[in-house]
Amino acid sequence: MKKFRDPRLNRIVGYVILFSGFGILAFGSSFRTEADPYNWKFVLLFLVSMTFVVYSVIWMVKTVRCPHCKRLLHLKLYNIDYCPWCKYPTDPDDPVYR
Repeated sequence: MKKFRDPRLNRIVGYVILFSGFGILAFGSSFRTEADPYNWKFVLLFLVSMTFVVYSVIWMVKTVRCPHCKRLLHLKLYNIDYCPWCKYPTDPDDPVYR
């Protein structure tokens, strides 16, 4: 399987996984009642959503890196076109002349 190289795409995939986890958490919180605040549906969906959140952070830290110098780029929502350390474009298909 080909590894994703584009840090912009990897950041989008990471945020989709992150917000999916938040959506599962919001859906799971609808199962809580005052009579039984810790029912197993809520606990199970809470654990699944936290797994999504942790996996998304790990995914972004491992894959949102500059394709040229391999240093971690920021994980903010807006896109970054140039690496702040090596000053080369973050597009992996853009040729770099050193």
